[in-house]
Amino acid sequence: MGLIVLIGGQAVGKMTVGKELEKIVDGKLLFNHQTIDLYAEFLGYTSETFQLSDQTRKMLFRAFAANTETNLVRHLIFTVMIGFDVAEDREFLQEIAAIFRERQQEVYFVQLVTDLQTRLVRNQLPDRLAAKPSKRNLIFSHNELLDSAQKHRLSLEAAEFAGAFPDIPTLTIDNTSLPAVDCAQKIKEHFHLDSLGK
Repeated sequence: MGLIVLIGGQAVGKMTVGKELEKIVDGKLLFNHQTIDLYAEFLGYTSETFQLSDQTRKMLFRAFAANTETNLVRHLIFTVMIGFDVAEDREFLQEIAAIFRERQQEVYFVQLVTDLQTRLVRNQLPDRLAAKPSKRNLIFSHNELLDSAQKHRLSLEAAEFAGAFPDIPTLTIDNTSLPAVDCAQKIKEHFHLDSLGK
């Protein structure tokens, strides 16, 4: 059992790659907006919504790590945007990794990177809008993407990414032109996930 974390800025392709990955490994995808939108539907996008989302994710991770005999899949695939300049974001990654590592389970960090223009185009794709209600206000979503790109470090160079998490296997993929299915295959092969059967 283990945790595969797909990390990257908005509209980099995390959810799309995650959907392809769950087709070829024994895993199930939880993309970040599933827990956010669960509460936002009732509370709006407030601080309480994000706090409850965070608590829900960690509860799920702890339950998944603790119940290896009854889980329906071997791996939990999770997508998240991280501001590498934000201490709380980096601490969040360490904390969720620890949930699994304390039980001697594998954790993998995958960073997806692409250029800003490609992300702006992907931000309007139908699959993204269908899955993420908050992105359907295209003007707001467009401005939020640009604002976060200016304010935060949403990606690291591959060597820096690996160095930031020396105890966790990492992989950085530039998926500007690489199809999601090929990204998923690359992840599977890099971490030898094909050899991890049920």
